[in-house]
Amino acid sequence: MEIKEYPALAYVVNTLAKAIAGSKVEQKSAGEYIVKDGNDEVLLKQGSATNGNANAILITDKRSIIFSEDLLEPLQNLHETIKGNEVVKNALKESVIIINGLNIETDFVFQAVKDFLDQVSNSYEFLQTVETDITKIGAGFKFGKHIFRLNITNGAEKISLEPRFVASFDENIQKTIVADLNKVELAVNKMFEKA
Repeated sequence: MEIKEYPALAYVVNTLAKAIAGSKVEQKSAGEYIVKDGNDEVLLKQGSATNGNANAILITDKRSIIFSEDLLEPLQNLHETIKGNEVVKNALKESVIIINGLNIETDFVFQAVKDFLDQVSNSYEFLQTVETDITKIGAGFKFGKHIFRLNITNGAEKISLEPRFVASFDENIQKTIVADLNKVELAVNKMFEKA
């Protein structure tokens, strides 16, 4: 079922359908598909990103199927795997894939931040994602019983971590968290070669 208007979207849909064993594809319209995996589903839609890129493939994956199936990395540079079909290759190269509001690199950065926080101290616990905007994410974390928000920005030059605390937050705990986040920020920038 090739759709000529959105070759990049169709290619991403086919890639996911092949990679997720036993999945079925349902086409809602020329620019909208659902990849079903049992009772779970991944919604893929051709659209515009909030940064103005009109060639956005917007993916809603509430159950994190793409992450659990290790498909983030293959999707990141999908255009590099195509040989012979320049139309699809160029369409993918010009497209940005946004999964649950984040581009793929920012999703990797977020996973790395969570992993590094776990390594620094087992007192950190991820609570929930509060806000996503392509290269920015706001998330709730807990340190022991203390809840704080962490804003992560995946900038072109640098990844920055900015904690937000309520006014009544314990000052000593706040200093510990800030010191830990400085270490994590250095590590994540080194990992993604931005420092």
